[in-house]
Amino acid sequence: MNNNGSNSRFLPIAKLFPNFITLLGLCSGLTSLKFTFNEQWEFAVIFIISAAVIDGMDGRIARILKSTSDFGAQLDSFADFLNFGAAPAFLLYFWKLKEIKVIGWILVMIYVICISIRLARFNVSLHSEQLHWERFFFSGIPAPVCALLSLLPIIITFQSHESEYLLSIEQFFNTRSVACYFLAISFFSVSHIPTFSAKYIYIPKSLSYVFVSLFGVFIVFCISKPWVTLPILGIVYTLTIPISTGFYIYYTYKTR
Repeated sequence: MNNNGSNSRFLPIAKLFPNFITLLGLCSGLTSLKFTFNEQWEFAVIFIISAAVIDGMDGRIARILKSTSDFGAQLDSFADFLNFGAAPAFLLYFWKLKEIKVIGWILVMIYVICISIRLARFNVSLHSEQLHWERFFFSGIPAPVCALLSLLPIIITFQSHESEYLLSIEQFFNTRSVACYFLAISFFSVSHIPTFSAKYIYIPKSLSYVFVSLFGVFIVFCISKPWVTLPILGIVYTLTIPISTGFYIYYTYKTR
C-alpha cells in the first residue's frame, strides 16, 4: 500500500478546526444582525464582541496546528467583513443613524466600503515583503477594533444610569455627534496611521506572572462590569496611537 498516496487523499479533521472556529464567528455576526433587527441592542453588541474574540483565536489556532491555508484566509476575511463591517454598521443605523435618513445610510455605506478596502489591503500586504520591524505595526486601525470603537456610543448607554460620568458622556452622543464619530472611525480604518500589532508585542519573562494576573483582573472586570470596562479599554487603545506613531517614526529614521 502506498502511504504517500493515502496521505494525499485524506486530511486530518484537526486541520479543519480553525475553519470551524471561523464559521462560529460568522454565525455570531449573523446572530448580531438578528438582534439588531429586533432592537435588542445589548445582545447585538455581545455577539459582535464574541465575534471579535473568536477572530483573535482562529488564526492563532491555525498556526499552532500548522493548518493555515488560502481558503482559511479568504473565509476569515469574509467573516470579518460581515462581523466588523456590516454588523456594527447596521446596529448603529437602526439605533441612531436612521434618524438622519439618507445621510445615515450614506454613512453606513462609507463605513462598510472603508472596512472592505482595509480587509483587501491587509490581504494583499500578507504577500508583500516587510522589514522586520514593520510587522510590529498595522497600517490603520484593525477591523475588529474599528467595530468595537464604533459601538462605544451605544455601549455607554447600557450602564450610564449607574454612573453620573457616563450619563454626562451619553448626553454628548446625539445623532450628529454619533454620525461624525462614525465617519471618523471609517476613515481611521483605511488610514496609514501605524498602530501596534498585539501579535508581536513581547514582555520580559520575569513579568509574565504579573501580566497573567493583570489579565485575569481584566477578565473579571469584563464579566462583572462589561459596559464600563469596554469604554475604558477603547480610551486606552486610542491613547496608544500617538505612542505607536512615535515608535514607527523612530524606526523609520533609524533604518534609513
